[in-house]
Amino acid sequence: MGALLTLGMPQAVTTLVSKAHTNIDELLTAGFRLSVALALLAAPIFALGAPLSLTGDNHRLATQVALACVCGPFMIITPYFHAMAYGLKRFMWVNRVTIIGQSGYVVSLIGLWFFGVCTPLTAVLSALACQVLQFLIHLLHIRPSCLTASVGRESYKSILRLGWRLAIPSLALVILSNADRALLIRTTTLEQIGYFSTAFALTFPITLTTEAFTQIGFVEISSSDDHIASLQLTLRRFQMSQVVAILCFLLACTVIDPVIRYGFGIAYVKAIPAAYPLALTMCLRAVSRTLENSLRGLNFILPGTLSATVNIAGLVCLSFLWVPRWGAIGFSYASLVSQVLYLASLLAFLATRPSVNPQMLWGLRLSIAGAMTRALWALCKRVEV
Repeated sequence: MGALLTLGMPQAVTTLVSKAHTNIDELLTAGFRLSVALALLAAPIFALGAPLSLTGDNHRLATQVALACVCGPFMIITPYFHAMAYGLKRFMWVNRVTIIGQSGYVVSLIGLWFFGVCTPLTAVLSALACQVLQFLIHLLHIRPSCLTASVGRESYKSILRLGWRLAIPSLALVILSNADRALLIRTTTLEQIGYFSTAFALTFPITLTTEAFTQIGFVEISSSDDHIASLQLTLRRFQMSQVVAILCFLLACTVIDPVIRYGFGIAYVKAIPAAYPLALTMCLRAVSRTLENSLRGLNFILPGTLSATVNIAGLVCLSFLWVPRWGAIGFSYASLVSQVLYLASLLAFLATRPSVNPQMLWGLRLSIAGAMTRALWALCKRVEV
């Protein structure tokens, strides 16, 4: 529900709000009403349809799945409020709200486990409650009075028109992000899935390290009317994301072995060889996402869609070749190769721009690292004050 019903629309709200000068409340109201309409439409459809997708022993979860879908509208509404806050350029506020929500979910899971009532349904309902919490916190900045403006038909049309264009690459990325589980289930054993899940849990946070470049860059690029300046900013964000990603990769390489060996236990040692190529995959995914999102802000929709298609095709083909033979390690290398194809496709498109030369695509330079260090130092001093 959360993925399929927010395809492109929240980014459309972010773009239009960041560009607006006079009708901001009208756009906020239109975005809020659209999110509520989609949520009310999706809840009964998913509550009736989702249980039908369950097979085998999973049929016993039908009632819980239906109830979770009925309680799931805020999985749609809350991302729209994140988008509104991004459009208003309240980046730190969104980070705080997200951290509070995620921390609340962890605390709730620990509480459910402590009292012995942690079930699939209670865990899902805890996640949904944390989405409601984030929504309520957003209302401290985006007050209800900002969501009651009179809205003309043109505002709805603008959001839907732009959202539809942005939905196509978003759909490709949603399919891509869920392809790994589907492929593993079809191609290998439960034991190998467990090893991959262990490696994935340890390396996935790398993709979150460039989130600031992804979100802030999209807002700055999409709200600018100067195409040349936006393209230069796209390159700059991409270069900076490379520095952050490579530092995270080096850090991950130092902790993978001890964390898995002593944190997860000796039974999961076989996950260690799969974790190293997967860490590099997550680094490439982080910088690829930054670049693709920036290109989307430049109104280049097709490159992201085609690149994601190449990624999925490569992942499927290599998985059926390598996973039955090598399990989790084979899937990690299949993910790495397909991610290289994805990034290469984006870079190939960017290199066709007249004002871009290959040297601009390389970010692992001392000048960029130095500039980021000085900016971080200035930020730390500002926080101290």
